[in-house]
Amino acid sequence: MKEKYPKERYPSFNNFRELLAYVAKNGDKPFYKYIVNKDEVRELSFKQFSENTVNLATALYALGLRNKRVALVAESCPEWLQVYIGTICANAVIVPIDKELMPEQIVNFANLSESVAVFLTPACKRKLGDAIGGFKAKYIVDIDSDSYKPYTGSYENMADKSSFNFYTLVDYGKYLLSIGYLGIYNINYDVDALCAIIYTSGTTGTSKGVMLSQHNILSCSHCCCNTTPYFPEDVFLSVLPMHHTYETTIQISILVIGSTICINNSIKYVMRNLKRFKPTAMVLVPLFLQTMYKRISDEIKKKGKEKTISAAVKLTGGLRKVKVDLRRTVFAEIINGLGGRMKNIICGGAPLDCELIKRFEEFGINVYQGYGITECSPLVAVNPYTWVKYESIGLPVKCCEVKILKTENGEETRAKTGEHGEIAVRGSNVMLGYYNAPEATKEVFTADGFFRTGDIGYLDEDGFLYITGRKKNLIILANGKNVYPEEIEEYLLRLDCVKDCVVLARNNELDEPVITAVILPEDELLELDDASLQAKVKEAVMGVNNSLPSFKQVRNIEIRRTDFEKTTTQKIKRQSL
Repeated sequence: MKEKYPKERYPSFNNFRELLAYVAKNGDKPFYKYIVNKDEVRELSFKQFSENTVNLATALYALGLRNKRVALVAESCPEWLQVYIGTICANAVIVPIDKELMPEQIVNFANLSESVAVFLTPACKRKLGDAIGGFKAKYIVDIDSDSYKPYTGSYENMADKSSFNFYTLVDYGKYLLSIGYLGIYNINYDVDALCAIIYTSGTTGTSKGVMLSQHNILSCSHCCCNTTPYFPEDVFLSVLPMHHTYETTIQISILVIGSTICINNSIKYVMRNLKRFKPTAMVLVPLFLQTMYKRISDEIKKKGKEKTISAAVKLTGGLRKVKVDLRRTVFAEIINGLGGRMKNIICGGAPLDCELIKRFEEFGINVYQGYGITECSPLVAVNPYTWVKYESIGLPVKCCEVKILKTENGEETRAKTGEHGEIAVRGSNVMLGYYNAPEATKEVFTADGFFRTGDIGYLDEDGFLYITGRKKNLIILANGKNVYPEEIEEYLLRLDCVKDCVVLARNNELDEPVITAVILPEDELLELDDASLQAKVKEAVMGVNNSLPSFKQVRNIEIRRTDFEKTTTQKIKRQSL
């Protein structure tokens, strides 16, 4: 019988202090490579990362932050994860906040969590402007390595100060350890206690603070390390925002694996940095993957090589059947466009068209689809590199159990294999609850402790999980039929004329829901007048309708000429439509 999960290659840890001791063994090997002053590449070694983080944790502990909240507002930078882990090692609670929020929202989240310290980069301080005065925190800490000078002042009465530089705190912690202060080494961690609060949306009116423990985060990271095809020799290009739990957990996992992370300094420079750092791996959301493939496809068309590539795909596909793999040689030009060494990509955070996985595989690049949700730290399922099913979002990871809930005659039961229902999760990766929201917490848990994800899907006979849509996005037609808009969006996004889209219900004059596609056409089509653009898009959509059951067909099309409003992980904000 086929083994479901790969053999475990990396250890688990009881707490983050243990993890830091483990990763220090990688010595001077670079953990981070990052860009400063536009083109200068700097490095931070595993040993220095570990020492800085321990020193920072020691300083925070000495300042009296144990059991207190610490907010972190920063763009991706090497200090970000040091603050995250250092705060937890100080037995304090980290509160990562999306830097893309409005200034008043950032301040509100910090105050809502009762943060007594706030870490800020210069860019975020500039964005906050006068709003920075609204923080109720006792300490403001600048994350600015370029302006840092070795601290030469007295370390007496440090707790009485109101502002610090990140590296001043690192120096302070180093000093304390040098004089025999044990600090964090005296802590007997309760790994099931609150250590992080992650806010799930962009407005304080609707946001919920997800409470996670060290056990939640570390068990999830352990599964991630041992299910994905990554090794110490891998080099990652990090393009997702670090405040997102998906990216945070991945980076903690890479720290354990011993790989190197190259921090992308701007979305505008992704292609440039692919060539600069020559990564072997990336972790992406579907929109990034779609954009990469579109660039490849456009280049093929531009050079008139469609037939050549099609023939090469058939040739290499046939050779693979007799165990001869020439893909990376035949498609070297395509792979070189991605830096020349790209091998494995993990993709999650939104629905992914399985056809896209197959296209990259044809070129010799493996894409592994996964699924997660912030409340589950966030990983729930991923396709293990030893067994991939294209249409599936993967096997539930070992630290959790997944069941499908269905409701019949008002009674909720466990669905059978292949039956659709709400995905529910129970395990060591599942959150403690929502911060200061006991009623909201109670609503999302079943009597037997399963977290209701709000996502709809099913399990197959091998235990692989499939997702068909979000419960809150479900369209219920007048005839009682259920339509999951994500399924239709997947078809529409395959059209050459569609850059992005959302499928939703608009009520007609009879107040009946009508399936409506809101479509952003590709840039080159935006030069057309409204009537011509509408006609071209409608013709393409009608072709999609021909492959769908009548009740799922798009009946109304809305064209927009400006980008959709999106989250920092490139999900369209449906509520704005």
